[in-house]
Amino acid sequence: MSLHDQLVAKVREMIVDGELAAGAPLPEKMLCETFGVSRTPLREAFKILAAEGLIELRSHRTPVVTPVNRDEIADSFAVMVALDGVAGAQAAMLATGADIARLDAMHAQLVALHRDAARAAYFRMNQDIHIEITRLAGNPVLLNIWTTLNANIYRARATANYDAKRWTESVKEHEDFMALLRARDAQGFAASLSAHTRKTGDAVLAALKTAAEAGG
Repeated sequence: MSLHDQLVAKVREMIVDGELAAGAPLPEKMLCETFGVSRTPLREAFKILAAEGLIELRSHRTPVVTPVNRDEIADSFAVMVALDGVAGAQAAMLATGADIARLDAMHAQLVALHRDAARAAYFRMNQDIHIEITRLAGNPVLLNIWTTLNANIYRARATANYDAKRWTESVKEHEDFMALLRARDAQGFAASLSAHTRKTGDAVLAALKTAAEAGG
């Protein structure tokens, strides 16, 4: 793994695991000293993390971990539920046997990461699975809209993984919709995928509400 990739992975993990909280500043000098790197690879890593919606780059100001707007996240999830229904139906109809086998392998990794309590790696694999399903729908416009919305909720979505009960439920939901995909039940797969996204949204919004109340 290149130095650039290592930096992206490390800072991403710190954000997803909550070590760097929403709104926290990311001073370049301190991080360069912490990781033993120059500003150039760190700034390149920042660009990737900003594209993922995890940090906010500000002109002539210190970057910060992206603040979370609960109302915006709620609106985004409402649209994502509908998009996943469309993407799921199309993906189930268009996916080849090789596509389904690839998703099955990714799902097996997801289950293993849950078993090992590897939260950051689990979250990344979870994202990869959802992106792959949307890509298999074969609609570039849908993929572009989905990807944009996903970037908006990426940071907030990670918070749902902190609830052990919800984490276990999420894995079971993945197993359920994968079974429907293997069976080529397009409508069932689409409905199950949408329901999973809705439940994830509910969990994220509940976690954000609890955090806001705890913060006064």
